[in-house]
Amino acid sequence: MHISAGVAGLVGALVLGPRMDYGKLPMPPHNLPMTVMGTALLWFGWFGFNAGSALGASELAVSAFITTNTAAGAAVLG
Repeated sequence: MHISAGVAGLVGALVLGPRMDYGKLPMPPHNLPMTVMGTALLWFGWFGFNAGSALGASELAVSAFITTNTAAGAAVLG
């Protein structure tokens, strides 16, 4: 699945080609609320993915939860 999605993405990028004015005009981020919302959804989703892999409310799930939050905090710092 991952290989076919990657190949499809590559073919789509090659068919479409580069954007108009690529490298000529600056393209700053223009929709900050959607960027923040997407980041929050990813951050929240990783808690369920990592802690849920313990298959129960145990010390392993707590450790995964804390590690996920610590990793997110470290990523924010740089």
